[in-house]
Amino acid sequence: MPFEEMEISHIRNVAESVAWTQLPFPVHAVHGAGLSVDWDGADAAVAAEDKCALCRGFFLLARAVKEGKTSLHISEKRHFAHCGAMLDMSRNRVMTVKAVKHWIDKQAALGLNLLMLYTEDTYEIPEYPYFGYLRGRYSKEELKEIDDYAFSLDVELVPCVQTLAHLKNFLQWPASAPLRDQPDILLIDSEETYAFLDAAIRSLSQCFRSRRIHIGMDEAHGVGLGNYLLRHGYVNRFDLLNRHLARVKALCDQYGFQPMMWSDMFFRLGSKNNAYYDPDNHVPDDVIAALPQVEMVYWDYYHNDEAFYERMLEEHQRMGRGTVFAGGVWTWSGFLPNRERTVRSMEPALRVSARMGLDTVFATFWGDDGAETDYLMAMDRLAMFSEACWQGESFDLNECEAMGKCVTGLPAALRNAYDAFYADDDTRSTAKTLIWCDPLYPCGVSEEQMQILYDAAEKAIQTLIPVSARMELHYAAKLFIVLRKKIELIRGIRSAYASKDMKALNHITEHECPDTMKAYDDLMNIHRIMWETTSKRQGWEVLALRYGAAIGRLQDVKCELNDFCGGMRKSIPELDEPPLPDGKGFTYDRTSTPSAKT
Repeated sequence: MPFEEMEISHIRNVAESVAWTQLPFPVHAVHGAGLSVDWDGADAAVAAEDKCALCRGFFLLARAVKEGKTSLHISEKRHFAHCGAMLDMSRNRVMTVKAVKHWIDKQAALGLNLLMLYTEDTYEIPEYPYFGYLRGRYSKEELKEIDDYAFSLDVELVPCVQTLAHLKNFLQWPASAPLRDQPDILLIDSEETYAFLDAAIRSLSQCFRSRRIHIGMDEAHGVGLGNYLLRHGYVNRFDLLNRHLARVKALCDQYGFQPMMWSDMFFRLGSKNNAYYDPDNHVPDDVIAALPQVEMVYWDYYHNDEAFYERMLEEHQRMGRGTVFAGGVWTWSGFLPNRERTVRSMEPALRVSARMGLDTVFATFWGDDGAETDYLMAMDRLAMFSEACWQGESFDLNECEAMGKCVTGLPAALRNAYDAFYADDDTRSTAKTLIWCDPLYPCGVSEEQMQILYDAAEKAIQTLIPVSARMELHYAAKLFIVLRKKIELIRGIRSAYASKDMKALNHITEHECPDTMKAYDDLMNIHRIMWETTSKRQGWEVLALRYGAAIGRLQDVKCELNDFCGGMRKSIPELDEPPLPDGKGFTYDRTSTPSAKT
């Protein structure tokens, strides 16, 4: 079936806009197997198996023109039938319809034909008004609009929801009490639960063309041990999960959906340590035999060796229900994407996935702990998935970098500057800890880490300041300025207090505290503008409150130091205790103060 002229024109415009380059020659576009591009410097021809592949063909031509080439001859095929991204729309950040369309343009330009919207409670269920209440949920009309646009580029939009755990924001309301086992887990075997899930799946079926659905069911650690235990006593949790899964599968069947689910709960229950990645975990054969036909999604963003991924994929394939791999582009460990860690973990994962012939592979973009990072800042790393898809196991990292440069419009030096935020190679994200930590309680941050991050921030500022006209670069520069000032402030206060240097403390009170507050205010303002460019307002209040707390506490510390210098305080109790290593992790609640918030 030939492409229509209007389709070709639309796809060409999309590819040219993503590449910021106009093609100065005609392109003959036809249907054909895989993707082939032939350009001899004059006319060009693209043969593509669908509109998404055609968009990649136009994008590769635009990139060639942009790079000053005079010819291009490419022949590729998909090694993953379905490949793309999952965007977390549930941890404060819900992207606007316009922003999701922009994302789809970039995905299609890379030739990625799958997009999942991870919506725990951020879609509409008319019968349940508290579902997504005050959370920026998508209306049915919004989801249909996104689905229509994705369809115009042959990108499959797949609903990705939760049917067991990760529903704390919905279950917090008194009206949801009958559905609650644990604070974030649904009550299995309750007919009220299945009435709710019926309404949820029915609502989704009215918004999406795709007949695939991701039903979640991950990290339900206390399933059957809360209200369920009080009502029914202890029940074998393998049996409980399988029974619930069978009910959910029946609902999916009713609405024509073929489900997939995260696999970790079965592997955790098959581990003596309740660990997903336990090398000795083993899902019992009788449990596998009882599983309905639900694809198992192996998610892993943490390992760096091919052998580990290969063993886990083999264990999944043993389950015989179809295996999907979900990798990760690291957007959840701070204010900037952790690009280097993404490469370290995803290069081996993608090579193994291609070698083992998986049908479906996608990259998750999570927003854990406040969705501080704008996902578009990590788009360049999605190119790793596109090149593994179109080049297979032997994909070239240099080609990934070139595609990342073209899809973002940013040279490697500027994108690499983001990695300074993770210069100490700490998986707990020390830099994020320093941004949010109390200036008198730098919990768990060593002097060595501060020095590494201070030096890295200095270099990043020098790189970013001269080119910070683009909003995301301006934001990154302001972030590193706050990081630098916060380190200077923590060091300065502790050093001056230890030596009782009143002159230095007075200087900190009069100049450094106000300067640091101003730096936070500047960062908050650009962060707000960035947020509103891509995301709904609901959810921003979480970060606004954090910025407000940081600035307010600095004002309070300024007053405390002033009182000490003026003789109205004999000491600063917070500084009389030496900082200890804590290993608590990098979430805001754990780093902003050592006191429990109860």
